Amino acid sequence: MARPELQDLLDRARKLVNSQTADALSLALRARDLAVADGDRYAEAEALNLSAQSMALFGQYADALDTLLRVMDLGSQIDIGTQHGMALQLIARSHYTQADYEAATDCWLACIELPRQTVSAVDQVQAHIGLGQVLFANEQYEAALAHHRRAAELSENCDDVTLMAASLINIAVDQQYLGHFVDALDALKQALPLVRAAQHYEFEAEIYGIIGQIQFARGEVAKARMSLRVALKINRLHNHLWGEANDLLWLGHCSITDGLLEAARDELLRAMQLAEAMGTQNLTARIHLALSTLYMALESPEESLAHIAAYQNMQQDIINTITSSRFASMELRLND
Repeated sequence: MARPELQDLLDRARKLVNSQTADALSLALRARDLAVADGDRYAEAEALNLSAQSMALFGQYADALDTLLRVMDLGSQIDIGTQHGMALQLIARSHYTQADYEAATDCWLACIELPRQTVSAVDQVQAHIGLGQVLFANEQYEAALAHHRRAAELSENCDDVTLMAASLINIAVDQQYLGHFVDALDALKQALPLVRAAQHYEFEAEIYGIIGQIQFARGEVAKARMSLRVALKINRLHNHLWGEANDLLWLGHCSITDGLLEAARDELLRAMQLAEAMGTQNLTARIHLALSTLYMALESPEESLAHIAAYQNMQQDIINTITSSRFASMELRLND
């Protein structure tokens, strides 16, 4: 156990990482400095993991990855217990966000296969959620749903309501893309009180964003705009850049539908600026697709064609990331 002052910093950072991310990062960095001074390598690893979590929420994926690789380096020198599994799971999340699905899959599979003493039940559930998201990204929605339901089952044995909320949110998105809107909304209604109780603002914003997307799909554009603006406000308040970019993308869709083309251009170009700065390929591709629709409405066919070409090239890159044989291998290992 770390000395009291150091342990207090770690506990506070862990509690605040999803609600007051800037404060959590500051606390984690202070904890890292104290841990280094004390020669406490386990506490140093935990502080680095918490720092990386905070950096990722700010869209600083390269910095987060560098920080996590330092944790893995520590783990190669000494026993850092479950911090090893946490770092591996967070590395996978960083790769996934940047559309490097094969690297993400390898890390999540490795996380699941770690010895029990080096990975927590929480990180195993997160790994199952991540593997479902990889399948979702490759449009295998039924398979993704099966994995997210499995994650929900496993999370019942974890003392962490955010895990159940994360599983439910992913189930909702799978159901949304399968066209099962009622089931998707039911899952979100179950998740929302859990998220609020945990003060997990990233998830709260995500829930409102998904509700807005479902409302848009149903033709309820005014309702969709209101839900998306709630999500955008939360994400901006907490500087969660990926969420902000995604909300702006969908607000752009609403504006195009309402014929507010200049507003749509402002929303989509801001979304593109954020997505490109973060290096999030999947989100960037979807923004290109929306911009192609916008420029066609603006009677600028050359710009529209340029954006549709960019979308198609990026989508092909994503599809090529994991081969069909890679998926077969993944399924085989998950069913062992």
